[in-house]
Amino acid sequence: MEFLLTCNAWLESIAKKEIITAWWEIKEVKDRLVFFTWNDDLIAKINLWSRIWNKLYIVLNSKKNVDNFDKLYDLVWAIDWKKYIQTNFPIVTKATSLKSLINSTPAIQKITKKAIVDKLTNKSWALVREDSSLPAMEIFTFFIEDEAFVLLNTTWETLHKRWYRDDTWEAPIKETLAAGLVLLSNWNFSKPLLDFCCWSWTIAIEAVMIAKNIAPGLTRFFAFEKWDFIDKNLMKNEIELAKSKIFDKKYNITASDINPEMIEIAKQNAKNAWVLDDINFQVKDLKEYRKEALEGSIISNPPYWIRLQQDDLDVLYKNIAIIFDKNPTLNGWIITSYQDFQKYIPKNKFKNRKLYNWNELCYFYQKISTFNK
Repeated sequence: MEFLLTCNAWLESIAKKEIITAWWEIKEVKDRLVFFTWNDDLIAKINLWSRIWNKLYIVLNSKKNVDNFDKLYDLVWAIDWKKYIQTNFPIVTKATSLKSLINSTPAIQKITKKAIVDKLTNKSWALVREDSSLPAMEIFTFFIEDEAFVLLNTTWETLHKRWYRDDTWEAPIKETLAAGLVLLSNWNFSKPLLDFCCWSWTIAIEAVMIAKNIAPGLTRFFAFEKWDFIDKNLMKNEIELAKSKIFDKKYNITASDINPEMIEIAKQNAKNAWVLDDINFQVKDLKEYRKEALEGSIISNPPYWIRLQQDDLDVLYKNIAIIFDKNPTLNGWIITSYQDFQKYIPKNKFKNRKLYNWNELCYFYQKISTFNK
C-alpha cells in the first residue's frame, strides 16, 4: 500500500529532502503531494518527526478516469472498511476536486459516506452508531484530473499544530512554515540567531527544536494512536527513541518584540514546547538594533497586515533595510507580503522566493551574501 503526504506550496523541495533524508522511498511526486510505499513503522515516525508536511494519509484505493458518481461509489465500496473503521468511531468525509468532471465536494462527501456505510452494513440499512466522544475517522476523497484517491487521515489535526501554542492567540505564521524558513536559511547553529519581530514567536521556537533535534510531534496526539489495526507500541517506542536523540546543547537565540504582552505569550509557548530556557526573550523596539553591531543571522516575519498604517509600515521596513546595510556580514531572511520592502533594499544584494503564509502570497527575501558562504 501507499502513503500520501501533503505540504504547502513552494516548500516541496525541502519537504522532499526531509523524506529522502529519512530513507523513505518516494514513488511519485505531484504538486504539494508525495506518494511513497508504507509500512506501519512509518506512521509513527513521520507524524512525530515531520517538520514541513501537513498531513499523512494512507491511500486505501485509487483509480483513473473516475468521471461519474457510480464509479466513485464502486471505488469506495471496493475497500474493506471493516478493517479500518472501528466500532462507534465517527466517520467524517472530506473532499477536494481539481480539474475533474466530478467537482461538487458536498456530493463527493455524500457518496463516499454512503458507500462506506453500505459496505459496513452489507446494504442492510442498519444503523451505524457514532460516538462523538471518540476521535473521528477522517476519510478524504481527492480528485485531480479525474483520478480519484480515497485516503485515511492518520494525523488528525494538521501537523503545523504542535500543540505548544496558546490557541487563544492566532499566530501570524504556521509552525511548518516557520520550520521551513529556518531550514531554507541554512542557519549555522554555532552562530547567533535573532528574530526582532517575535510576535510570530514560532520562528525562534522552531529554530531551537531543529537545532536540538526535538521531534515536533512530541507534545501532541495523532489519530492513528486510537486505531486497533496499528500496534500501540509503535508510538510509544518512537517517542522514547525521539527523547533519547535530543541534543543537550545551548544556542544563541534571541527573540524580541516591542509589545510586552507578545513576549509573555511567546514565553508561555516556549515553555509548552520545553525550550523556554533556550531563548533569550527581550522587550525591545526594532529600531534600537540600528545602534548595534550584529552578527550571525536574522530570520523574521515583520508585521505587514492592513491593521498597520502605511506610514508605520514604511518606517518599519526602512529600519530593517538600515539594519542590514549597517551590518554587511549579517545574514538575513525576511518573509513578508509588503511589496514596498523592495524599495528600501538594493536589488543586487537580495534574492526572493514565493511562499504562502496561510493563504497569503508572501516573498522570502534572502541576502545574496548568504549564498556566497
